[in-house]
Amino acid sequence: MFSWSSDASKMALAGLVGQLRRWDFEVIDCQMATSHLASLGAREVPRAEFLADVTRLIHRPAVVAPWALEKDLLVTL
Repeated sequence: MFSWSSDASKMALAGLVGQLRRWDFEVIDCQMATSHLASLGAREVPRAEFLADVTRLIHRPAVVAPWALEKDLLVTL
């Protein structure tokens, strides 16, 4: 991943997290544990906890596509 601006990926992730919070999402599956993700607040969870979260969360209603950031969210970043 690259960008023309320093820390652009951090801003993109912050925007995604902000929108997902509004939609009441609880988990982002990063799949890889990296120091970069840890610096942004990611943490590893035990497999049993992850599976319990997935089992509980799959019953929530889906957010209808196409996804888009809510316009007022951009002001808060």
